[in-house]
Amino acid sequence: MASGTSETNGDLLEKSDQIRRQPSETTEPVPAPATNPAATPSEPSPTTTPAPSPTLREVFPGVRVDIASKLVELDGMVPIDVHNPKSPRVYLEVIACTYDSKEHESLVVTRTKPSQVHAAMLMIGLEPGAPGSWQVDEQLRVTSVPPRGSPVRVTLVFNPASPDAKEVDPAELVINAKTKARASSLEGAGFVFGGSRIVEWQGRSFYDADGTGTLIGLATFGSETIAWREVFSPEAAIAEPVWIADNERVPAANTPVTVRLRPVLEK
Repeated sequence: MASGTSETNGDLLEKSDQIRRQPSETTEPVPAPATNPAATPSEPSPTTTPAPSPTLREVFPGVRVDIASKLVELDGMVPIDVHNPKSPRVYLEVIACTYDSKEHESLVVTRTKPSQVHAAMLMIGLEPGAPGSWQVDEQLRVTSVPPRGSPVRVTLVFNPASPDAKEVDPAELVINAKTKARASSLEGAGFVFGGSRIVEWQGRSFYDADGTGTLIGLATFGSETIAWREVFSPEAAIAEPVWIADNERVPAANTPVTVRLRPVLEK
């Protein structure tokens, strides 16, 4: 198993409570990775414009929180190159991952620890549940178990330093390879705060997503901190991969990204 953290859910909750009680202060944003000047991608389709800059505090390395506005931010960059004519089709299994994990199949890669994002989400009142999974009955029939937890609104801001930066729903950037339908068009599309899981390894407890790198899932690995509502297997032998990056909307590799996480507002 990859190295992780020995923090339990109780430790994360205690940390988030301690930070929430501290006086508010403003911190400078973490510098974003450099862009790739050689590439000229198409602009992603915006869903909204970024909200006015709130008062953010860096509560963990690379994790910023505005408790009053119920906002969590973290930085990353685009790891895939959908503009390479030799390999334009990029299948996706996660929306955001950590380095040395699933960068070849993710829209965003970040240096932020998933366990610390978990703690930050507790600070803004989100409740973890569990990632999706499968159950096998006595007749060896397999049924899927959907993820549960507080609904989470996930948005991406590409080139956040630009005055023209827009917030984009990542599901708008994911399309079905056969039908070209967007993931956002699925009934019940969206994300929930699955909360990963605590696993034991050599007598120690670890937050699983810190080892697997699955911060924001698309396929169901069972370790993701934030889970896509639809349950589907990442194993090609079980389910044929269908979700690919939209080449016309995903920016160039190395484009800086700010990931924003908020509770889903009740209608």
